[in-house]
Amino acid sequence: MKTHNNKGIAIFITLALLFLLSLIVTAVLLTAYNYANISAGQINRLKALKLAESGVNYAYWKIRIGKDDAGDDITYPCTLNPDPSNPSLVPAGWTLNVDVTNDNPRRIQSRVTYPKSGAL
Repeated sequence: MKTHNNKGIAIFITLALLFLLSLIVTAVLLTAYNYANISAGQINRLKALKLAESGVNYAYWKIRIGKDDAGDDITYPCTLNPDPSNPSLVPAGWTLNVDVTNDNPRRIQSRVTYPKSGAL
């Protein structure tokens, strides 16, 4: 009577399952990491949009009071730059430029530049 010895197969099955489990964990971690980077980029874009909108409102205010950033009378075309040293207005590393032209009607263009979000 011939008997089969299957004691050594358990280690191969265990190693194969461990390998599959590690692949699944790696995929989940990479997905979470990429999602965090994408979310950080979306947050920065939304902040930039709101900052650009505030630049337009800043230009409306400056036009209404008739003064530029230095406190002189506005002459057109002009570029307005809110105080970049004040972090409550513009975050560090970001820039806000607001251009006002004397076209009829006046045109206000607000541009925001911000650093690319790095790896988390």
